[in-house]
Amino acid sequence: MQTFLQLLFSGLALGSIYALVALGFVVIYRSSQVFNFAHGEFVMLGAFLMISLVRGGVWWIVALLITMVVTGAVGMGVERSVLRPMIGRPVFVTVIVTIFVGALMRVAINLIWGGTERGMPTPWDNTGVMEILGARVLFNSVAAIVATAVVLIGFYLLFQRSRIGVGMRATASDQEVALGLGIPVGRVFGFSWFLAGSLAALAGVFLGMFPRIVDGNIWLIALVAFPAVLIGGLESPLGAVIGGFALGVVQLLAQGYVNPLLGTFGNNFHQVFPYVVMIGFLMFKPYGLFGTHEVERV
Repeated sequence: MQTFLQLLFSGLALGSIYALVALGFVVIYRSSQVFNFAHGEFVMLGAFLMISLVRGGVWWIVALLITMVVTGAVGMGVERSVLRPMIGRPVFVTVIVTIFVGALMRVAINLIWGGTERGMPTPWDNTGVMEILGARVLFNSVAAIVATAVVLIGFYLLFQRSRIGVGMRATASDQEVALGLGIPVGRVFGFSWFLAGSLAALAGVFLGMFPRIVDGNIWLIALVAFPAVLIGGLESPLGAVIGGFALGVVQLLAQGYVNPLLGTFGNNFHQVFPYVVMIGFLMFKPYGLFGTHEVERV
């Protein structure tokens, strides 16, 4: 039972990071129907920027806020200068553009910070643990879960109660109608990319904490979180969050219980197990848990 709880809490911590990444994907897709394949590079930018600010003497919480704002601003800049002119183009064009933007960002980040491995500094004991129901859980894991919960509550209030949230929901429903109602769709696009970039930066900060590290491959988290987006539904923030947490728990439980049963074949099987779950799940619910069925009138 203790082993199960250990894996469960670790899975929830990893799932909270997946949830932030998946939510960033969904926020952009809902507003502009663009699937941002450069999202992993925003995670990477946030992680490296945070390390530089803290090591430069900036208070940790201030550094976190600056990191989220700067990364969000980069996202807004990419949308305004690169993606906005692509409006009306075929979907595959925007996909290729985001892949190209991601490659450029990755090269720029490696030129600025290099590819050396480094740890994420924290204001608490980086290797400290606390006991929860008999399981020893890292402070970093608890902080990731709590921070994600706070962000998700804030996102819900923003999405449901604020004017920009209403604009985001209206734009997601029908861009032309939203324009006709006087909603500044361009600003909604920009804010969506800002929000997604900020969420990616936060995910990068907690992803780089012990026992993991920050290196040149941290951007691959976007590919790992991809099943969460599809399982939850491309247009559902709630689905992205549920899918992210479920993905983290399933991956850690697979590592603890499935890998040993497979012997040599089970080495790192937990890394691909979420994709196996995703394929099996989408066979029965191709639009995901909360995805919208597309109906075309012919």
